[in-house]
Amino acid sequence: MEKAVEVAAALIFENGRFLVGKRPAQKSNGNLWEFIGGKAEAGETLRQALVRECREELDVTVTVGEAFYELTHAYPDITVHLTLFYASIVQGQPKRKEHAELRWITPEEIPFYSFCPADDGILAKIQAVHGAPQAVKDVRAQLFSLREEAYRQFQGALLPTLPPGVVLGVRTPALRKYAKALAGTDTAKAFLAALPHAYFDENNLHAFLLEQGRDFDATMAEVETFLPYVDNWATCDQMSPKVFQKNLPVLRKKAEEWLASNRPYTVRYGIGLFMRYFLDEAFSFADAERIAAIKSDEYYVNMMIAWYLATALAKQYDAVFPLLQSGVLSDWVQNKTIQKAVESRRLTAGQKVELKKWKRKGRAT
Repeated sequence: MEKAVEVAAALIFENGRFLVGKRPAQKSNGNLWEFIGGKAEAGETLRQALVRECREELDVTVTVGEAFYELTHAYPDITVHLTLFYASIVQGQPKRKEHAELRWITPEEIPFYSFCPADDGILAKIQAVHGAPQAVKDVRAQLFSLREEAYRQFQGALLPTLPPGVVLGVRTPALRKYAKALAGTDTAKAFLAALPHAYFDENNLHAFLLEQGRDFDATMAEVETFLPYVDNWATCDQMSPKVFQKNLPVLRKKAEEWLASNRPYTVRYGIGLFMRYFLDEAFSFADAERIAAIKSDEYYVNMMIAWYLATALAKQYDAVFPLLQSGVLSDWVQNKTIQKAVESRRLTAGQKVELKKWKRKGRAT
């Protein structure tokens, strides 16, 4: 009997999804999906081989954990002994170097993909071990029924920080309608507890469920639990529980805490709260100073600072304008603030002329 070729493959999970690659059409098992990995070379252990293969196929560095599954499979031209290991990416972002396509998928999506024949047993075990709770499966099935492919492609292009396959393409009105119907049910409670979510649309549904909260303290606690999992500007900006209006002093204190976070979307959310609730009767120049003083390399934080300041200029021009004269803002934030303020219809022609004088020349917005 022909000796089996030793193959190592990686089971890489992130946020409830695992990474798979589509084989090039011209290769054996072309257009079928598989796990990242390959043959062990002479003198290599399986774990060493897997680290090398992930570097060659994905341009990432991984740490290899325990074995998840082991099998022997005879193809017409070769017999392989495959060991699938848990692995974690410790450096880099997966790049498509050898596969036709890379995707992060959930165990529930396995039936929608055609895998290499050797993987059948592996896939069954993944579904058994890593399948979502029933409540999440029910929610996910409803979201799948609401998705639109054209909208998925459109929405995905607006969310460059998210990996491919995360956006389902459910329109916001449909999500809000579903959240309203789901709120308060046992399914909703189980879904809210099942963090992290696998899809962008699930995160948005979570945010819209929190908007249904009627108790200030409970809703605040749930938002604080959810914020570490918010990973994009859209979920961040759309989460606006109406109950927050009931206790502005506590809300302001909590928003101040979030401004000091090391998580960019938590900071962005805090700034958004100041923009939404504290630019009218509750305005304080100290708030504007605090936000103007934030220093960040994150695009979505700096964009929100500029958005806040531009809105503040429209509502509290005389109080906020000195911040542009003070030199406290970075070049990018200063110029972006002026650009957005000048585009506003709420400023006078004279104010716009004055603002343009403070644009820092030669610095791109």
